[in-house]
Amino acid sequence: MYKILTALLSLTTLAACSAKLSLPPYQPTTSSEINAAVEVNNFSYFPREGVAQNEIRETAAGHVYLTEDVGTYFANAVRREMRQANMSIQSKNCTLDGEVNDFATDSLGYSVDYITDVRYILRRTKDQKTLFDNNYTVKFNASKFVVADVFFANINKMVSDNIDQLLKDSVFVTTTKENCAKN
Repeated sequence: MYKILTALLSLTTLAACSAKLSLPPYQPTTSSEINAAVEVNNFSYFPREGVAQNEIRETAAGHVYLTEDVGTYFANAVRREMRQANMSIQSKNCTLDGEVNDFATDSLGYSVDYITDVRYILRRTKDQKTLFDNNYTVKFNASKFVVADVFFANINKMVSDNIDQLLKDSVFVTTTKENCAKN
């Protein structure tokens, strides 16, 4: 009887360590304003071995899955930030590709490190010449034991902080204004 109860308790514990999250719609936060137009392609996600395309890498036990692929989620967030920055996301002149190299929560211990590592590549459409290619990494620490709304807000923050680095990069801003005029 003891073995059966132990097995049931173990299965219940393991089941509780995996969650599929339907994140609330991404909320843009930028205060940047850029007069340009860039077509944003869906991003690629290069998770570590054993991490699914729709999974936020978690260092502690368990899995956190999104209802869409991480690359799609991130590209949609970039589109929303660009629209908020007064950029057109329809362009015949420029395209933006992205590579999400890490999208993680490190929750070993009593706090959580939220981590994003994204490469942005801006290309001229007519000849595919690379106009801008840069990588940004964001990492911040927050309390581990929070309600779901705070966890969702922290996920939003780790994405928005990364995109904000792109939109405030003077080289990106200058390059888009000079090469990616609104149609």
